[in-house]
Amino acid sequence: MMRSLLLVGLLLMCHCISAQYKVGDWYLSPKISFADYSDKDDWSGYSISKVPPISMTLEYGLNQYLSTGVTLGFSHDKFTNDTLNSNVHRFSTLAFGGIGSFHFAGLIEKWSNYSVFLGDWDFYLNAGFLLELDRNSEENVWDEERKVFKSSETSDLSFRIRPAIGVRYFLTDDFCMLVEVGRTNLGLVTTGLSWQF
Repeated sequence: MMRSLLLVGLLLMCHCISAQYKVGDWYLSPKISFADYSDKDDWSGYSISKVPPISMTLEYGLNQYLSTGVTLGFSHDKFTNDTLNSNVHRFSTLAFGGIGSFHFAGLIEKWSNYSVFLGDWDFYLNAGFLLELDRNSEENVWDEERKVFKSSETSDLSFRIRPAIGVRYFLTDDFCMLVEVGRTNLGLVTTGLSWQF
């Protein structure tokens, strides 16, 4: 085990792509997030189907430290009553907005005068400036007071500023994997890919 870790470490040190964000580069990133919104209420007795939070980001590298772009995200949860199939709750979110990122692997290299490891890594902080449209609907919910089934639908549009921290690993000069933690996307933990063009 120790030999395998040492071998991987040596390969990483010898492999330097220097593929961090650069001026004039565009990056397209499809992402999927992991979050569980089913604990908003007690959903025992309901079958749950979900579209996990997905998003697409297009960024432009202003220089090796800053990038800016746009992002679009969507998520959807559906709760169907196991006993009364017509009793359905739906929750969906559509988000659109701008994103700005500060990439600091280059600064670490500059301050430490050590670039063997960091050439193919990108560490960044970002902020999303998002318009979020939340839509909730309920079908055939029993109203205890009126003794009838009722349906309703609500929607809400809000502006949110959301931060995240992330890391990318470049497998080639034009392709990398990423992990982000934060709410710039619609889920708390997000993974995805990026293509440079």
